[in-house]
Amino acid sequence: MFEFLWKRKPPATQEKAKQQEQAPAPAGAAAAGTQLHYDPNLVPNLVSDHQALLGIFGEIAAAMEQKNVALTKEKLGEFGDALRGHLLKENVRFYVYLQHSLEGDAENAEIMHDFRREMQHIGKAVADFLHKYTAEGEWDGQMWLSFQQEVGGIGKVLTKRIQTEENILYPLYLPPQEYR
Repeated sequence: MFEFLWKRKPPATQEKAKQQEQAPAPAGAAAAGTQLHYDPNLVPNLVSDHQALLGIFGEIAAAMEQKNVALTKEKLGEFGDALRGHLLKENVRFYVYLQHSLEGDAENAEIMHDFRREMQHIGKAVADFLHKYTAEGEWDGQMWLSFQQEVGGIGKVLTKRIQTEENILYPLYLPPQEYR
C-alpha cells in the first residue's frame, strides 16, 4: 500500500543535487533587491528534508499497521514538526530568493508562484489532517478506518509534490549571475 513512499530519487535528481552541493558559492552573490545570498547547499538540504519526511511517513505507516495509537500519534507529531521546519526553510530562504531572482523571467516566476500557492493548500490540508489525528482521545474502529483512508491520500499527494519540486522547481534555484 505504501510502496510509493520508499522509491528512491531518480539518478538525475541525485546528480543535480550533488552538482549544486559541490558548486562554489559566488562571493557576495545575493538575489536582486535582497540580502539573501545564494546557498549551494540549500537544494541538497531541501532534498534531504524530503527523504527524512518520507522516512517518518514510513514509520507512521508501520505504526498504523501495528494499530499502535501512541506510536502513530508520536510519529504524526514528529512528521508535523519536520514538515513545518521544511516549509519554513522553503518559504524564507528558497521562495524569497527565487521571487527576486526571477523578476525578469515571467514564465518561470509564474511556475514558482503556482508551486507556492499549491503548497499553501497542501500545507493546510496536512495541518488539518495532523490536528485531527493527534488530538486527545481514543481511536475506535471507525477512526482507524478513516485514518487508513486519509493517510494513503496524504502520502500520494506528498510523494507527487516532492517529485515535482525536485524535478521542476528546485532546478530554478541558481546563483544570481545565471539569471542574467
